[in-house]
Amino acid sequence: MYTRLALASVLLALTCLKGTAQNPESAITGIHQEQSEYYSAVYGTSIPAGMASPEMPVALKSRKTIEPAFMVYGWHPYWAGTNAYLSYDYDVLTHIAYFSYEVDTASGSYTTLRGWDVTPVISYAHQRGVKVMLTVTNFGSERNTKILTDTVKQWTLINTLITQLQSRNGDGVNFDFESVPSSMKANMVSFCKRAVRGIKAALPQAEISFATPPVNWSDGWDLAGLAANCDYLIMMGYNYYYGGSATAGPVAPLKGENYNITKSIEEEYVADGVPRSKLLMGMPWYGYDWPVVSDVRKAATTGAGTSRIYSASIPMVTSYGKTFDNTTGVPWMSYQGTTGWRQMWFEDSLSLLMKSNYAFTHDLAGIGIWALSYEGGRKEIWNGIKAVMAGTVSSDEPPLYPGSNGNIITAITPNPALAEAVIHYYISNPGRMTLTVYDSGGRLVALLAEGQAFPGAWTETINAGVLPPGLYFCVLTTPGGRHSVKFAVAGKY
Repeated sequence: MYTRLALASVLLALTCLKGTAQNPESAITGIHQEQSEYYSAVYGTSIPAGMASPEMPVALKSRKTIEPAFMVYGWHPYWAGTNAYLSYDYDVLTHIAYFSYEVDTASGSYTTLRGWDVTPVISYAHQRGVKVMLTVTNFGSERNTKILTDTVKQWTLINTLITQLQSRNGDGVNFDFESVPSSMKANMVSFCKRAVRGIKAALPQAEISFATPPVNWSDGWDLAGLAANCDYLIMMGYNYYYGGSATAGPVAPLKGENYNITKSIEEEYVADGVPRSKLLMGMPWYGYDWPVVSDVRKAATTGAGTSRIYSASIPMVTSYGKTFDNTTGVPWMSYQGTTGWRQMWFEDSLSLLMKSNYAFTHDLAGIGIWALSYEGGRKEIWNGIKAVMAGTVSSDEPPLYPGSNGNIITAITPNPALAEAVIHYYISNPGRMTLTVYDSGGRLVALLAEGQAFPGAWTETINAGVLPPGLYFCVLTTPGGRHSVKFAVAGKY
């Protein structure tokens, strides 16, 4: 049974200007800024009731197991449900970035800490060996220019951050400066050097990172220069389509389209000199829902899109179904709203598995999550990340087949099998399933699983040692179709 939290699934109406679907100007509001501004209007400079716990956070404890080389970094927004952090999978998470310290551009100090000074998240995470960062936000060309042209304000910001980290046992800082103009490109690198030097002089173990865009739209980012000076960059791999897009489309396409995550990583970052070991791939736990003219794929929009968090998409899939778009690696749906057709492009457990596995198999430092709590306590996304980190997902792109909708066998290990073999499979859509094994003559030799399947990564074990040597087929059957993978016993092919 999944734990479900009473989270507010607020649907955010965007006010972005219309633009070409994948060619936004630098003034387009990103999801971090959009949601930050929305909740700022709700709460002012205060914090949600019930989240204060002002005791001094405990120091970071060592993890029970060896520190994972692959980072799983999640932003925790202050508007998350009061107890949302209790449902995070701390066996998977390595870093939480508390969102956020909001910069006062008049001084370099803050207008609000959004509860950093009282949050219980730090102690809870530290007790489980998870580091906690303080995210610093500053949005907009004018606001960033005010900070990046004034070294006095920068040092006020740096010294204030040192104080906040020391007073709360914080483990580092994530700078989230967005819509940086091209005129501030060199200034941003200079600020990065200054911040790293100042914070690490006081706190040598502190980690300093920057949230950076998937496409350098404004030419305001010297990505290689930043990476050379800070600990790592987190590429915000989303908003390829946004609320103001002229057509509906994938928020975070892994492939396809003019711009996609793969191109961003390989052509915007790695080709520009950013080491893979210093790059995390951010991925969205949300999607966008637009009013559109028809039910065709990527229909023209008739108004601004609305963001929907992962947990809010689950009941919609139950009501309207979904189509997994093999071209982009992202699911979508069309449905009739009260005023006409709507189309939603979002993330499901399969698309997120594919993104995580791309980062893992391409030697990136890890993944970033916008945002923690958006999973609503569901476990299937965490299970997918665990499968990736365990190396049980066999390829960059799990094989899809007509009608599968993402219910697939991802690996059989070992193959060839000598004794026991483990069948790794993935369920994207719930429904009745069977997992069977047939010999090369089409005879059923094993029924491994039967019954109701729930979303997530799963395993079953077969005693291959009792089977005659030869070629076999493992078949997963679900309402979406059949998927089979061949394997060998005792080395015979």
